[in-house]
Amino acid sequence: MQASDDSPFHEQTSHGLSFSGSGAEYFRIWIVNLLLTVATLGIYSAWAKTRRLQYFYRNTQLAGASFDFRGDPKAILRGRILAVALLATYHYAFGFSLKVGVVTVALLLAGLPFMMRSALRFRLSNTVYRGLPFGFAGGIKEAYIVYLVPVAIFVLPGALVALMPKSPLVGVIFVLYLCWPLMHGAMKGYQHKHLMAGDQPAAFGLDTADLAKPYVRAFLIGLGMLVIVGLSVGVSVFLARGQKTPSFATFLPAILGFVSAYLAMLLMGPYILVRMNNLAWSATAFPGVRITCALQVGPYLRLQVVNVLLTLLTFGLFRPFAAVRTWRYRVAHVTIDAPDGFEQAVLAARRPPAAAAGDGIADFLGVDLSW
Repeated sequence: MQASDDSPFHEQTSHGLSFSGSGAEYFRIWIVNLLLTVATLGIYSAWAKTRRLQYFYRNTQLAGASFDFRGDPKAILRGRILAVALLATYHYAFGFSLKVGVVTVALLLAGLPFMMRSALRFRLSNTVYRGLPFGFAGGIKEAYIVYLVPVAIFVLPGALVALMPKSPLVGVIFVLYLCWPLMHGAMKGYQHKHLMAGDQPAAFGLDTADLAKPYVRAFLIGLGMLVIVGLSVGVSVFLARGQKTPSFATFLPAILGFVSAYLAMLLMGPYILVRMNNLAWSATAFPGVRITCALQVGPYLRLQVVNVLLTLLTFGLFRPFAAVRTWRYRVAHVTIDAPDGFEQAVLAARRPPAAAAGDGIADFLGVDLSW
């Protein structure tokens, strides 16, 4: 006899993420992290990040179980020391000599794509759910294809200014920023299509052009706002004709046009973030598991506006509350569907063998560069 949907033996196949933490609880962790980081001149920041991730992961539940983060703070500290050393060397290298500068830029171009891939492996391999670690199986070659150009547009302008201050090549490098939507889409795709849940690889159904579409819509919105600004300025100029001393009302259309354009620019960042996350996560699936991400632009924008205002009004003390509010909103709009049963899908994923989890070099270099 088939169990009905109301039967206690019927397994729920759709699960939403939830977050049980609170701003007041996280504030205590945040303030201790901040004070110890300042007292140790930044050294404790690696342990602070570990505590922060553990708090957010352990309070995030899916189907009655919590996530966890098991990263070694010393690995994070190595990554931060390496990042600070590289950036400091890049900043001062050309002050020593052109050769030192060129060598430093070459090292950054050669090393940063590898380090970014290692950072993904570190973060995911130390994220655990029901005892199973996640993972990242992206190859080194593809990492260089995806990350080399973004790294280049970050490090090359300063190098070219030092080497060839009057060369038009400096401007050409900045033109590459116009390709940022495709570069961002390629990086997002690289991250999602190589995700692992235990030994189960992710399936990802979008390409770079699909992931760049939110930028196209944002560009069209920006273009429309430029037209509105142009029309509003034209109206103000028309109203000012023949007036020796134009009144405030004369400039009001132009002011409203510029204010509208500014608000639209503020909207573009959250719009792109929401749309790209919805696209990427909703196109990511594991064997027997589908993910749906349904963030909404309006509520997310209002959330961030309130967070910024309250953080400014409290001189930064609202920041941990803002982090909790944002995390809770984002996880609440993610749904995990397992048509054949969630427990069955979890049991199908097994812990990857040691060789797949990473060899000694990868473990040593698998540092987390983010802050």
